[in-house]
Amino acid sequence: MSARAEGGFWQRYGPLFARLLLVPLLLAYGVLKVRALMGSQQADMLQHFPITAFFVYLTIVLEIVGGVLLLVGYKTRVAAAVLAVFFFAVALLNVPQIAMSGGIGASYFDQMLKQFAFVGGLILLALHGAGPVSVDHRLRMREHQSHARSG
Repeated sequence: MSARAEGGFWQRYGPLFARLLLVPLLLAYGVLKVRALMGSQQADMLQHFPITAFFVYLTIVLEIVGGVLLLVGYKTRVAAAVLAVFFFAVALLNVPQIAMSGGIGASYFDQMLKQFAFVGGLILLALHGAGPVSVDHRLRMREHQSHARSG
């Protein structure tokens, strides 16, 4: 495969691949929270997070709806930006836990770094969009074609 053809492939399918790597995490955790709603509230309280039922429901909605939006590539920039802000705030909740002694603090540090990496991927989607294999792209092309016909 030539460099030109390879670049075309990655420009076309790279953003889809990135979305497909991010989405399972969102959908899996959202569905797990739905299946064990009380367990997720208790788990959060055990970790000393000041979370209420509202935030559990908000998290579920963001994970599932945001995951589906990213999966199909619809309203991707907005969905990714909202998710990035939310998960950045969640990652910052781990900062006080890092000071804990022993392996517990290291575990929170590891979780925080993974959250930041996830947020980085979301920021890239927010900045660059879903790419050509997406509902967003199809809608843009359809709108462009209708303007070209009417103009």
